[in-house]
Amino acid sequence: MNDTYLTNDVDVTDDIMEKYVVYLLEGFTLQKRQIQADTIYGYMRCVNDHYRKKRYLPPFAKKSDTTAARLLIAQAKVEDAPDKREPLHDKVIVRMYELSLDESCRFGARKAIWNWTGLGRFGGYRRQEFAMDKSDEIQYYVKPNGELIVRAFTLSNFIFYDDDGMPVDRQACLNHRPLAQQLGQEYDIQKNRMNGQIITVHREPAFPPFCPVELGLDIVEMAMALGAKEPDDPLCLYRTSKGDIKFITGDMITRYYRFVTKMVFPHISDEMLKLISTHSLRVKAAVLLHEAGKDGTYIKLRIRWLSDCFEVYLRNTPTICAQHNTALHGVNQQMMAAIAVSQANLPRYAVQNAVAVDESMIDIEDDD
Repeated sequence: MNDTYLTNDVDVTDDIMEKYVVYLLEGFTLQKRQIQADTIYGYMRCVNDHYRKKRYLPPFAKKSDTTAARLLIAQAKVEDAPDKREPLHDKVIVRMYELSLDESCRFGARKAIWNWTGLGRFGGYRRQEFAMDKSDEIQYYVKPNGELIVRAFTLSNFIFYDDDGMPVDRQACLNHRPLAQQLGQEYDIQKNRMNGQIITVHREPAFPPFCPVELGLDIVEMAMALGAKEPDDPLCLYRTSKGDIKFITGDMITRYYRFVTKMVFPHISDEMLKLISTHSLRVKAAVLLHEAGKDGTYIKLRIRWLSDCFEVYLRNTPTICAQHNTALHGVNQQMMAAIAVSQANLPRYAVQNAVAVDESMIDIEDDD
């Protein structure tokens, strides 16, 4: 076989790599299905390794201006876009709560993820705000002055207040929970640059399992029981079945969300399941406020957006669809009454002498 593809002529190799990426993106793979950008990047590394073994320069560079590189960057953005994620279903959230009640996992992953999910319905957390990338390593932000800031929430970021909005000692609240009437969540670093912002939620006595203050207390209590003591100790802790103390990771949350979703909806397609991820929690928080009739200003204020980009999170959920019927209830009622009057007053001869109507569409100008 003549290996004519083995060349360092960039015009040739760029053309080859572009066609190969398009080929993969269109689903021409071993399993005859579409694969994600990260997987294709793996294929590109294999191609580069092959060229190196043949003593040629690798043809693909991730950070280059080639068409292949640009295609994969665009594909990765599409896959990561929030509007590609679906909100967690209410039945899935209920099932997660039920699974967390097992006493054997009191400090386990199921309990930990439930706590953050229940509270995240209010906070609309981004992945980096409540989870780590690695289960045994703390991720930090590095400020321009070199100061390290723990990425996810720490003990100091959860502040409890009384009815008057005055801070209450953390341990006192754990000893007597009714002391905590409000929970403040401090965001050290935010994507919108509103660093240090504190968002407060209030106690909800009518629905104890979904009370944000109680969930906040559960998170703090669990973290402290697992060793968190210092103000900058992360809260996203859990205990493994082997007794090891680990950090909750974003990938771990995604796997669990999909696991419970599949449990609740056994026949869900793989394509639909892929739309469930850690980001589904932030989507859910926005959708809940939209379903409740809150306007854009309120949603941006509570879930921490500065622009109107939150609109890509909104969905035509069953609740929204039902509200559409309700909104049209009055006009539908008037139209039904008009139909009844019209039919009651319709002369008999008009029915007998009715003629066929030409239902063919005529050509008209349509501005839309």
